[in-house]
Formats: sequence, structure tokens, C-alpha cells
Amino acid sequence: MKKLPLLEIALCLSVVFSLSGCSKSGSNPNPKDNGSTLSITSLDVNSGSYYTRVTITGTGFSETPSEDKVAFNGHPATLEAVLSPTSIIADVPLAAGTGNVTITVNGKTATGPVFTYQPSEVVTTVAGEFNTTGKADGVGNKASFTSSEGLVTDALGNIYVADAGNNKIRKITPDGTVTTFAGTGAMGYQDGPALSATFAQPYALAFDASGNMYVADKLNELIRKITPDGQVSTLAGSPSAVNAVDGTGSAAGFESPVSIAVDALGNIFVADQSAGRIRKVTQGGVVTTLHVGNSINPYSLVLDKSQDIIFTDATSNDIDKITQNGVFSDFAGNSSIIGGSVDGTGTAAGFYDPNGLAIDGDGNIYVIDRGNELIRKITPAGVVTTIGGRNPLNPYGPVATASFTAVKAITVDKSGNIYFIANNEIRKISVQ
Repeated sequence: MKKLPLLEIALCLSVVFSLSGCSKSGSNPNPKDNGSTLSITSLDVNSGSYYTRVTITGTGFSETPSEDKVAFNGHPATLEAVLSPTSIIADVPLAAGTGNVTITVNGKTATGPVFTYQPSEVVTTVAGEFNTTGKADGVGNKASFTSSEGLVTDALGNIYVADAGNNKIRKITPDGTVTTFAGTGAMGYQDGPALSATFAQPYALAFDASGNMYVADKLNELIRKITPDGQVSTLAGSPSAVNAVDGTGSAAGFESPVSIAVDALGNIFVADQSAGRIRKVTQGGVVTTLHVGNSINPYSLVLDKSQDIIFTDATSNDIDKITQNGVFSDFAGNSSIIGGSVDGTGTAAGFYDPNGLAIDGDGNIYVIDRGNELIRKITPAGVVTTIGGRNPLNPYGPVATASFTAVKAITVDKSGNIYFIANNEIRKISVQ
């Protein structure tokens, strides 16, 4: 066999090492890929809303999930599964908007088809932390609440919370910043500047047209007033009252005021739960009884566009109506449908322990169906439908599949966004 000259051997070895990419350390400085060009060829669905699950087909995907970065219109998506180097599954992110789907793997990015985003009703958290009690002010989940019972919004989009367990009224700005609006936190009865005043389980809140806030101060058995400049006073009731007594100012008595609403003239309507009565309080503090029943258990009330009072009756599992002249009628639900969550019109519908109520600008009424753990909607024509609830594995996300456990109060802002309390969080249902 002919031997190669040393120079030729050296040249051959140089070529071999060059082709093999050998280095002094024996390592490869370049990321390892699967030998395929990174690309997106198709989506199994090309349109959808938040949380829509999309199968993305292409080439060059990493089988290590953390290396696959998927985005919809530039918004990072949650990767659900890597099926193979040619197929992955991702969830559409919230408020993504319409745009291209992209994937980035080890610094390389491929652009795929356009995904058309369809806004839908979703549940998000405004403030508070799931199942966590406390009294901390802060932003978002850095704030905490304890046994909050009432909600109201103002014209600027601020949310006010009757934080009964902390004996305070809290304020949440549109960016989620929580501060204390009124109350020292000590249980008591003291009028004066809002941050020096004391309450005993403030349970419900309402505004009048002039920006005055009214508070159903449950354990003090009072109706309190907070002016726009932050002065707390007592409009009606007395902590020493034994029974539900009509009268003026401190001569009147409540037993358990748990809900409150204000009409266009500034009259205040109160669900006096333990007394089984619906009460009226004028701006002068004159208290009268509009309705009393032998077995009613009024928990929440709102005023419809005709200024009639709609209230929940937990005892009979229905929703009733009283005109300001005191004429009573059934509005929705049927006491014979025990424990049912039946959609329908008027008394053909069924509720189970309905409590919180809210009304929007179009006259639609929203109901916390506590026993069924649902949020229901009643149109002005009396048609009852279910918005969502009963999915304990998913408290947030698309409204149709979100859970509404431990819901206590509900309100609607001027834009139609719904806010409610659940698991010591303040949550929001909005189109995004």
C-alpha cells in the first residue's frame, strides 16, 4: 500500500476536523436543532377568542416545551403541549388582537398565518388574592379584603367595597390601586372625617346624583352618609334601637340593613333583612316601611327604570317587585322550583338562594344565584338566562367556563362591566 506524505495527512486531518466542527473543548457552541427549518405552515383554527386552543403545524419545533415561545399578534401565549417537532398546541392570550402567529426557538423566529381575534366576555381579577384575608392596601393582588359584602362604582370608574370584616370602605381605582376610603378599622360608631369615622360591618353602598355615598351600617343598625368632601354623618337609625321602628333620624330603628339603593329624587331604599321589611328613607331622614311580609327574607335590592324596587327573597328562592306605592308582585323565579337553576321567563325560571342584585343602564338585572353558584341575567322583559359559573378548576378566563364560588355582591359600571366579590377577590366580567 502506498503511504501518504505527512503533508497530505495533515491536510486531510484539517478537513476532517473542519467538517466535524471539533473544538479544543470537544463541545459544540451552536444550539442543537432537529435538522429542520423553523416554520409555521398552518393553524387548525384561524379565529377565536381568549383561551381558544390552537394546534400549530410546522417544522423545526423544539421538543423541549420551554424552548418554544409562541405569540399571537406579539402577545405571548401559553403553550399547552408539544406533540412533535411539527405540531404544538397553544392557548390564545387575553386581548391579543388580530395578527400573525409567531414561534421563536433558540433565537430563531418563524411567522405564520394571521389569527383573527374575537373579543368575548372574560373574567379577570381587579384586586385581592384568592382565598386570602387581610386589610392591606396596595395594587392588584398585593391588596387584601376580609368578608367584603357590598360593591358600587362611581362615574369615574372607581370601585368602592364595603369591607365588612375590616369595618372599612375601600376604594379601587381603574388601575387596581386599593386604598382605604373610610373607617379606621375599629368596630364602632363615630361620625366625622372619613378616615377617622368608625363602622360596624358596613354591608352595602350606594351613590346619589350629587355624589354622596350612603352606607348600610349593618351591626350599628344605621344608614350613614359620606359627602364628596369625606364627611361621615348618620342619616337615620340608632344603635340602641330594639325593633324596626318608623320615625325620623335617630327616632327610627332598623334591625339588619343589608342592601341600599337611591332613586332619582334622592330617596334611599333599604332591605332590612332581620325585620323582613323594605324601608324608605328620605333626604330628611324620615323612615317609613314600604313592605313587610310574614316570611320574606330580603337580601338585596335595586331600582328599575320605573323606580320600582326589585329585591331578592332568599326564603322563597325568588325575586319580587314592589312599586313605590307599596304594590307587591312576583318578578322572576318560583318557590316551587327548589334548588333549580332553570332559565325561562318570569316565574317559569328557577333560583336557589338568590342574593346580590345589580342593574345596568339598559335595565338588565344581574343576580348572584348563590345556592347554584351562578350569575344570572334578567332582561327588562323578564327573560332569565345564565351567564356562567360552576367550574371550580377555572375561576378566571372565558365567562362561560369560569367559576363563581363564594360570590357575595355584584355591581355594574356605566360601560356595562360587571364586578363581583368571590373568594376575597374583586373580579370583573368584561369584553376583551
